[in-house]
Amino acid sequence: MGGGDRCSIGICDNDRRYPDKLVKRSHVSNLQFHSLPKDPQLSKLWHDKIRQASTQLTRDADVHFYTGLHNTDTFKVLFDHLSMKASVMQYWKGPRQTIKEAPMRYSFEDDPNIFLKPGPGRKLRLEVELLLVMMRLRLGLLLHDLAFRFQISESLVSSIFLTWVRLMRFELSHLIIWPSKDVIKQNLPLCFKTFYPHVRCIIDCSEVFIETPSSLDTQAQCRSEYKHHCTIKFLVAITPNGMFSFVSNCYGGRASDKFITKDCGFYLKLEPNDQVMADRGFKIKEDLMTVQAKLAIPPSTCGSLAMCATAVTETSRIANVRIYVEQAIGRLKTFRFLKHEIPIACLPVSDDIVVTCCAICNLLDPLCYM
Repeated sequence: MGGGDRCSIGICDNDRRYPDKLVKRSHVSNLQFHSLPKDPQLSKLWHDKIRQASTQLTRDADVHFYTGLHNTDTFKVLFDHLSMKASVMQYWKGPRQTIKEAPMRYSFEDDPNIFLKPGPGRKLRLEVELLLVMMRLRLGLLLHDLAFRFQISESLVSSIFLTWVRLMRFELSHLIIWPSKDVIKQNLPLCFKTFYPHVRCIIDCSEVFIETPSSLDTQAQCRSEYKHHCTIKFLVAITPNGMFSFVSNCYGGRASDKFITKDCGFYLKLEPNDQVMADRGFKIKEDLMTVQAKLAIPPSTCGSLAMCATAVTETSRIANVRIYVEQAIGRLKTFRFLKHEIPIACLPVSDDIVVTCCAICNLLDPLCYM
């Protein structure tokens, strides 16, 4: 094979020996083949640009697989929203080093007008850093894997991830909206209108595995009797069409559903005559009465007695519409970082990770239409 016959970008299969098989992407205006320059400095610059291009996603299917977003346009909008503050954020490197680090001014690629930030220079462009974070959330990749893919150290991957997750939580939390009653009624799906016209939200708790802490006290707080493992637990509420409208902080897996619902401030969101739909494990009817709200849960059986026909019908009706909260949590768990054991080092930002993933889920299509 002669020099310059095949594209050097790893994700590109173009070969000029087969012109009938060339694929021209939408971002390419003029497709040409070149050989690497012989000048060492210019050759090094080309290699750096090729490495950067290897981390770019140009196909919608790739963007959805690696980030969970719909397409490249959504990723661009997300980056544009975050880039202003990301360009000046200080990266987390531990409590002592982060506080003592001198606020030096630095500009990426020697351009004084872009990407100003305190501290030392960046190894990756901002857009690539966001891709790294999204890939870890979506695919649950290990630090070593990401360090190999992006040719940086594991400590830098960890620093980038922890810093960006905090930023994304603060900048994207506004996507988790508690709609007014009028908005809920205007967008109420048909399956709710007949039997549950006053439902405000559907709630449920979800658990995520964590690495076993070394502290026995922490183990006792995080030990889940249901999962038989150390977990963190959080409450989510969704609108009738399946969008996240409330996300609580994370609690130890030992905490009960009733305690989390009462402690997280969920009741402060409710108004008189609101109806909350939940599983029968939520024994919160008396708590909801204090805010003049109602609870819709499947009927419980009394001992070994069989359910009457009315109770069976009511259980079926609630199950048919409560399934959307299970689907919403299932969509949340497509971010595989929440599907496997969360490392101990990431526990301080577990709240930020959950809120960020829920906010990104709200960028997707509703689960239930009118």
